[in-house]
Amino acid sequence: MKLSTRAIVLVSFCIVLQGCELFTKNSVNKPAKVIDSDEYALCVTAEQNETFGDFCSLERWLEFVIDTTDVTWPQRQEQILSMSDDARSLLVKILLSQPTDTPYNQRLRAQNWVVKIEGQTSPAMNVLLDQLIYQTSQQLLEFESAITILSRVNVRQQKAITELEQQLSKREQEIQKQQEQVDKLLKIETDLIEQNRSEKR
Repeated sequence: MKLSTRAIVLVSFCIVLQGCELFTKNSVNKPAKVIDSDEYALCVTAEQNETFGDFCSLERWLEFVIDTTDVTWPQRQEQILSMSDDARSLLVKILLSQPTDTPYNQRLRAQNWVVKIEGQTSPAMNVLLDQLIYQTSQQLLEFESAITILSRVNVRQQKAITELEQQLSKREQEIQKQQEQVDKLLKIETDLIEQNRSEKR
């Protein structure tokens, strides 16, 4: 990964965290400072530390998010399928499901994983899961759903337009045939009139 991309990911991640109350100091007048991963631990109980291990560290989250940014979905999917469903594994699978190339149904499944583990996470980790992952993914899912609906509507409308065009074309052909028949009858009538005139002379 290019350094500039890593820097963007890191800065974006930190901005999100600094916007959360659980990751800021209790002083309005103090200037913002760089987040210290030890100071803002994501696990507060021995059980949480045992469950999530290295992911109790904010630094580990940052490292993992940065390292998986350029990993393709097929590679991430293979990793997801190889993992179990314990809380830590679900957390990893959630993170692996966040890049933009993740298919809709897989991103939706990751939303369910967030709900499944939230009872085992600390308030600090819940903030990360909700603000950085769940809410952002929910917006993407809603956008994708809206686009899918619009696409289906457009397909139906296009189909209806095509059917109307076919009906119109068929109607035009029928009118053309009727006009040709009328023209033939008019010609016959004209010929008869001319014939009668010739006989009278």
